Amino acid sequence: MRDLNIDFMDLYKRADRFIKDAYSSSEGVSEYIRLMEASFNRGNANIQGWKSDYDNLKHIRWIRNQLAHEVSYDSDICSESDYEWLDDFYKRLFSSTDPLGELRTFEHKVSYSRSKPSAANRPQQSPRVVYPPPQPMQQRPNVNQSAGCLGTFMMMLILSVSIIISLFMFL
Repeated sequence: MRDLNIDFMDLYKRADRFIKDAYSSSEGVSEYIRLMEASFNRGNANIQGWKSDYDNLKHIRWIRNQLAHEVSYDSDICSESDYEWLDDFYKRLFSSTDPLGELRTFEHKVSYSRSKPSAANRPQQSPRVVYPPPQPMQQRPNVNQSAGCLGTFMMMLILSVSIIISLFMFL
């Protein structure tokens, strides 16, 4: 049991951290549950398994809280099926097939189909204009680099001339 509880807590932490990042929240799983509650009617009506996922997520959070605050890791509070459900939920978070991800996809499709004009009402499109591909830009020299080289050359020239003049003066 101890190993299962430790593995469960590690997986819970990863899922919690993912949700915190994805939803810009400091509360992770608790925030996810609140968001599900806020859109419960829409989600339950349109997303298969919404209520089951909601109930399981609350149960998973309860197990985590028990392990973190109430019982020892040696208890038999976490079952293999709890761990497997959490693992599946974590994978669904990554593929956006979690309840909130599916609701977002569903609502996007619905709003897109409503805003898309029918063929009869769709305005006639003008012919597409095809522009020639852009020509590669000529590489122009870096002005600062050129000025630096010219300045260095001038300094070397002045230094050379002054050395030559001073040599002739001593002869």
